[in-house]
Formats: sequence, structure tokens, C-alpha cells
Amino acid sequence: MEPTISSRLAGGVWGALVGDALGVPYEFRSPDSLGPEWIRMIGGGTHDQPAGTWSDDGALTLALLDSLLSVGFDPADQARRYLAWYEDGAYTPDGDGLFDVGGTTRVALERIRAGTPAESAGGTDERANGNGSLMRTLPIALVGRDLDDATLIEQAHRASAVTHAHPQSQVACAAYVLIAARLLHGATERDGLPAAVLARLRAAYQASGLEGHLAALDVLLRWPTRGGHGYVIDSFWSAWDAFAGAADHQETVVRAIRYGTDTDTTACIAGGLAGVSFGLESIPPEWLSAVRGQDLVEPLIEPLVAGVPEVEGT
Repeated sequence: MEPTISSRLAGGVWGALVGDALGVPYEFRSPDSLGPEWIRMIGGGTHDQPAGTWSDDGALTLALLDSLLSVGFDPADQARRYLAWYEDGAYTPDGDGLFDVGGTTRVALERIRAGTPAESAGGTDERANGNGSLMRTLPIALVGRDLDDATLIEQAHRASAVTHAHPQSQVACAAYVLIAARLLHGATERDGLPAAVLARLRAAYQASGLEGHLAALDVLLRWPTRGGHGYVIDSFWSAWDAFAGAADHQETVVRAIRYGTDTDTTACIAGGLAGVSFGLESIPPEWLSAVRGQDLVEPLIEPLVAGVPEVEGT
């Protein structure tokens, strides 16, 4: 039985958070130290956090989701909510504050705090292509499920630019959003999905004369490795391959974590895709119930799924 749209929407949010929380204690570990039988929802580890704690990945995903649900698409509002996380611990489990922040994200938030407009704050240097915007971008597809491709691409670019404005980051975000949107509407053929989405992006960039984005798209297409690293292109493909070769959410996030290195982010990105594709019911209940901060998440999922027809697979 195919998941309902409500199950896919809730599954996307929870799938990302569960993947993130599962990966947190294993961050920076090497692949050969991560056999599948060792990956559990545990505390301690790299950041010495309680079991079930999501990281900056989950917090910023929730911040973007809250912004989109509250005011629509508004990068200035998104930036305000990211600052609330950075300064006051908003969107963290039980309000206990952040314990990790990427360098490019930190620099952008400091610029915003100093008065730089949100859409001018993100790093444009080629070295500013960490995965900090890709890890949070799923809500654009979830909230914008009825938008056309052109609008989703524009929103993915602009939302990324708040912290990561280089075309490589924007292209990766746009590709991920289009893939998630297709999975949300019941796409089941995974083999050809990235190629179809990247061809759609190429046509859009050619029509708009976005040469920098075409060059970034070529980098994405040619990227040869899947290493679970923090570079946005590697993160995109590592997460995609973890999902594409898996039968359910559990297998997806375990595969993602077994790349090692940036385990929480790879599993967050992959877990979001798996949650959208396989639905909420595919997430192991013991993992779902172990995630902290449930009272923060559920009030955001309620308006996300409100009024959604319970039509399976559409």
C-alpha cells in the first residue's frame, strides 16, 4: 500500500530528524568503524549529547519549516529564525541550545546580525560550499508541494543564498527539492530520477542564461565519489545513493551513516528523502519515540498536513 500524502509529509520531517539524531554520535567516525549492527540511537559519542538529539541540521530544517508555514516564502524571516537558533537555542530539543554550527553558516549569520540583508549574507566563494543549506532545504518541497518547478527552483536558490550563495550550493538545493517534490507525488522509479531532474535544471538555466549555475550543474553531474563528506556536492550524491539503494527508511539512514565523516548531515538529507518516499510508517517506532523535542515538532507537522486529502500515492 502506497503512503498517503499526509504520511509522506510527516515522514519527510521526521525522517530527516531521525536520521540526524541517529547520526550525531557517529560524526567524524571512519567508515570501517561503522558496521551496520553497531548503528543505534545512542547518546554520548562525538558531541556527548543525549540519545535522540538532532543537530543544527534538524534545527534549521524546523526553522525553515516554521517560517514557510507562518509567513510564506520570506528569506528575511528565515534569517531571523536562524538567528534565533544561533543566539537563543530556538528549534533545539528542549531548548538546550546548539552544539555545532558550520563555518559558512556562522559567517553568514554574523553578517545578518550586523545588518546585512538576508539574501546578501551567504558566502559566494567556491570554498563556501559546505552542506549547510542543503541539509535544511526539504521544507521547500513539503510546503510548496503544489508549486511548479520554476518556483521551486527559485525558492531553493534564494533560501540557500541566506547562508550559501555559490551556484554549486544553489544547484544542489534545487536538485534535492525537485527530487523530493517528485517523490512526494508518488514517483517510484529511482534509477532515472536524478538524471531527469538535472535535465530539467539544465533547461531552466539555459533559458535564464545562468552560466554559473550551468557550470555548477556540470560539477554535480561529473562528481565521481560518495564519501559522506561536508562538501555539498558529495553530500548530495552520498545521500541520494544511500536512499536509492535502500528498501526503507531504516536501511537508508544506516547506509548513509556508514559513509562515516559527516554522518548526521548525510543521514538527515537521505532520511528526508526516505521519509517522503516510504512514509512515516517506514521509520522504526523505537527510533521515532526516542527523538527528543517531540512537543516542538508536532505543532509544525499539524499545519503541514492540515487539509491534505488522504489519497494514497498522489
